[in-house]
Formats: sequence, structure tokens, C-alpha cells
Amino acid sequence: MRCRYSVVLAAACAAALACLPPPPAIAEEHGPIADLSPALAAQVAPLLPAVVAIQTIAQTPSGRMFFSGSGFIIEPSGIIVTNKHVIKGADEIAVDVPTFAPMKGKVLYVSDRIDLALLKVDAGVPLPVVKLGNSDTVHVGDRVILIGNPLGIGESVSQGVVSALNRDIRETPYDNFIQTDAALNHGNSGGAMFNMAGQVIGITTGLYSSPGNTGSIGLGFAMPINDAHFVIDQFLKTGKVSGGWVGVDAQALTPELARAFGVTTVSGAIVTFVDAKGPAADKVRVGDIILRVGAQDASDMRAVARLIASSPSGTSLPVVLVRDGVERTVDVPVAELWNDPKRAMASMGRMREDGMVMATPGNPGMTFAEMSEAMRARFGLSPEVKGVVVTAVTPKSAAALANIAPGDVIERVRDVPVSTPHELELLLDATAHEQRHYAALLILAQKGRRWVPFPIELDH
Repeated sequence: MRCRYSVVLAAACAAALACLPPPPAIAEEHGPIADLSPALAAQVAPLLPAVVAIQTIAQTPSGRMFFSGSGFIIEPSGIIVTNKHVIKGADEIAVDVPTFAPMKGKVLYVSDRIDLALLKVDAGVPLPVVKLGNSDTVHVGDRVILIGNPLGIGESVSQGVVSALNRDIRETPYDNFIQTDAALNHGNSGGAMFNMAGQVIGITTGLYSSPGNTGSIGLGFAMPINDAHFVIDQFLKTGKVSGGWVGVDAQALTPELARAFGVTTVSGAIVTFVDAKGPAADKVRVGDIILRVGAQDASDMRAVARLIASSPSGTSLPVVLVRDGVERTVDVPVAELWNDPKRAMASMGRMREDGMVMATPGNPGMTFAEMSEAMRARFGLSPEVKGVVVTAVTPKSAAALANIAPGDVIERVRDVPVSTPHELELLLDATAHEQRHYAALLILAQKGRRWVPFPIELDH
């Protein structure tokens, strides 16, 4: 039997401790060091003073509750890095710095794009700080050390290896997590992942756990420190953070979509939307297949999103794309993006991989209607939306397996806009006669636009 796991993130990673008694007297603050080898203990000792425990109080539907998390000091003045979800909804924040009495934490900055926040404490004296490393040099198999405040019991150390890189846990368009088997529990969130040189290479952020098990099962995730560097550096230098934006949405190219578009490459991304007022207007078109953005392969849409977000406003990025079968390069200017994490180039997902069910022009597995005021009112569609409205979907049909639903709007078949059911039916019939096996449908749904490789063949 295959186990199913759920991501334990957001406030869950800051363990709820409303009813937890104080730690037993025998649990000494630095007890875990005794279990380490002398060499490792010597490496860990100078790291401990710069890692902090964070306690918050928040009003919840169940009343006022206590939560715990972790953080680490990056500036002697008392600036602390932690996860956004550690302090989310907090009415009060207390920070425990080793050898200091608890201090009140002041929120300096909360990111709207990634799970990152900056706090400030006033100790009256310079505080010890961590050294930030380079997460781009991390390799699978590297040994790592985690220091944090698991379950709110106090500063604790665990060790393990990097199990995988560039993990997508579907938190943001930029996911690039480092996976580790080092013990990571609720309350570790916001803590530090160190390399063996004593440098922070990641911010411990979340874990996978199985049903009925809220502890570590060896699947922990840390945000690479380089992903946070851009935000931290901007804030420390300017007191604000802004990201780059080009006004394009895209999704990863699949073999099915490549076939639907009649291209031989299966590398890249297909444009699903271009903001008419955005920087890429008149440069990029819906249906273009993007191969590279700068030096980045566009197949990794999360890496592209990170590249764009970290590009300064006023610069431009060379975009290599295929249009009408011809490869070309266009320079796309980058504009400043404020407080809107969705408006970046990001993957919109893939068609579900189920058993192949083919539609036919005479039996597409869905019914259509022309756009009208009645259709807009029925499905809550805005006045500017154009296309053919899906009014019903047959269960277990090709349309259902492609996650098409009533209320979705089919805007294009490949590069041809459609406005009536008759136009759509003619294009589906033409695709079936061309024996492409897939019709490329641009669909607007509640979660945004996406290209769907819709499997279709001639009526038997």
C-alpha cells in the first residue's frame, strides 16, 4: 500500500504549545552536544550563540495560544532572520538569545513572495552573528547541521545529509528547497541549516509527515540562503524590497503539448498570458514557446521566476523563443513589481497522468456555449473575458481527465482565438484530421490560464 504524505507548513511548523508543560529540569540547554563527536562538538559550539528561539502569542478561534519557532542573528544590532509563518498572526513576539534574558521582538519586514521575515531585538550590546554561505555550492550528499528550537524545548542540534536539491513543495512559484534527512520537527521553522564550515546555507522551513505522525520522518526542507539573500540585502540597504516583473505567465512544455503545437523540442515553456500593459507586451505572444531566459533553461519555470524576480528594474533579459516554427531572440525589459507574487513567470501545472482517454470531434466529453451575459452571470465571468464557455463535462471523459470543468473558458485552439462553439468544433475536427493526437487548448479557469494538451482522434 502506498503511503500518502501531506506537507506540514505555515503556522503548523511553529508548534502549538498552549498546553505544553515546562521542559523537565534534566533537559539541559546544550545537552545534544554531549552526543556528538568531539570534533563536531567543537564545530557546533561557536554556532549556538547566534541561533535564537522565538515564542509568539496569537489569538485563534480556540483562544490565545502559544507558538514556537526559531531564527538566527545576521547583524550585531539584533536583526534576525526567520520564517514568515513563525510570526504570522502574532500579537506578541519574544526572542530568547542564548545567555540573555528574553527580549521583545519587533517585526521589521515580512515578505509577500517567500516564507521569510526579519525581526529586531535590542540587547543593548552587539550580538553574535552567523556567517552566510553560498547555497549554490551545495551538493547532494553534503553533511549538514541543523540548530533550532524543536517543540519549544530549547536550542537543539541535529545532523544529516542533503538528500535532494531544488525540491518543489508547491508553496510559491519560486520553490527551490534543500531536502535533508536531519531531524526537523515543529518549532525548527526559521532555524539555521549549516554546512560543515559553519556557514548558513538554508533556513529550515517545513517537513513532510504521514497521517497520525507529526514528527520527523527524515523529509525536511530548507529554503536556500541564496534565495533569501536578495530580499535581505535589499532591505538592509534600502529599507524596502521590490522584485522584477515582465508580465508573462507560462507553463512547462510537455511531450503532449509539443505534439499539439507541432514542434520537435520538448524543452521550454509555453506562454499562456501576456499582460497588455506589461513590459513584455509586443515582445512575447501567447503560444510562443520560450526556450531560455538569459542563460536559464525555461523548462525550470521556478528558476525562471527567481531570475526575473531578482533582476533589477530597468534592465532587460534576452528571451529565446520559437514562434511559427522559427527561433528568435527578443530583449524583454524588466519592470518593478510590488507586492504581487502571482505576477511573475511561473508554471501553471500539468495535465494529470491518468489512463489515456481520447475525445473525438463528435464526442469531446463536454458541452459549450457562446459567451453571453447569462453565461457571465452563471459562472461569475468578468466582462473582459472572451471565448467559448464550458457548460458541462462528462465524468471520466478526456475533458474530465484534463481537469476541464464547467465555467472554464476556452480562449484559443493553438494560435487561433475562438468565440463560438461552431468555431471550436471546426478546429477540433481539423486537428483530428491532421492526426496530431492532441489539440492545444488555452483555457481560463479559476486558478488562471493554462495550455491543455487535449487528446483527440477522428470519430470511429
